[in-house]
Amino acid sequence: MAIHIQSGKEIKSSPDDGIQLMPFKIAADCEAEVSTYFKPYIKVNDSNYTSSFRGYPLVGKKLSLPKGYTGVILNERVIPDTDTEERNFYITNRFESFMHWNYDKIPTMNDAIMQVLDVWVDVAEALHSPIQET
Repeated sequence: MAIHIQSGKEIKSSPDDGIQLMPFKIAADCEAEVSTYFKPYIKVNDSNYTSSFRGYPLVGKKLSLPKGYTGVILNERVIPDTDTEERNFYITNRFESFMHWNYDKIPTMNDAIMQVLDVWVDVAEALHSPIQET
């Protein structure tokens, strides 16, 4: 199976507060008018943010991607019927930062996304850098 990632003519940049990494999943795979139904009321305390979703308290932290990296949002217009078919993803937005939310606890380095931004980037750079002969 091949995966193709294609960019459109103009990739728009999402606003800094537009990307939210929430601590739950919604069992749906369709378009949603999130901005119509989800308007978070966010309080800022030091470098942490507090809010709620359906009565559950959320504590968040704004995270920036490492220098030289850009996040992208992909959209798959036609979902293949089998695992062996080629897949086509289209880049619809890009971002440099996002909000990471936890249920009722301050985000720490124990969170997987924080570890990814701290450790995985170094590993990826080491794997993809040229090998120097000694």
